[in-house]
Amino acid sequence: MEDKKMFSWMNPKLEVRNTEKCGKGVFAKLKINKDDVLAVFGGYIIKGIEVQDNSFYDSDYSLQISEDFLIGSMNKKDVTDTDFFNHSCNPNAGFKGQIFLVAMRDIDVDDEILFDYAMVLQEMIGVKPYQLKCLCGQEECRGDITENDWKNEKLQNKYDGYFQTFIQEKINKLKKQK
Repeated sequence: MEDKKMFSWMNPKLEVRNTEKCGKGVFAKLKINKDDVLAVFGGYIIKGIEVQDNSFYDSDYSLQISEDFLIGSMNKKDVTDTDFFNHSCNPNAGFKGQIFLVAMRDIDVDDEILFDYAMVLQEMIGVKPYQLKCLCGQEECRGDITENDWKNEKLQNKYDGYFQTFIQEKINKLKKQK
């Protein structure tokens, strides 16, 4: 039997709990310092174009890591604790590289660990367009979360350095063209 821990890692200062609005989420058991690594995402690698041919593959439990590839659980039986990080339009976590989730600021005990899905999503051939009705309730809530949110200049400035590398590189290229 495969050990699920080999697929991903979550900081032992965190735990999965039930949330009021989003099923399960990840929460701080202990204080977290800015820049602490919160999780390292892993799992099966699948090419986006192959998703449409895999009826057993559930992209809700995966993370886009490039224009063409996803990483994560293939289905619900492979789900690990790192599959329960929720979205917020005012996150306390962001990405360094493709698979490292880090604290963007100090995080208190019992705070939910949240990242903005704009940091990791863009259009991908073969994957159904992503849209989520946001439930974060933050003052700056965008309402609908899509795979095109990374193109929002306000978000680009707000999360500079916290987008996954492949998206940050696209943003940097767009800024140079202006």
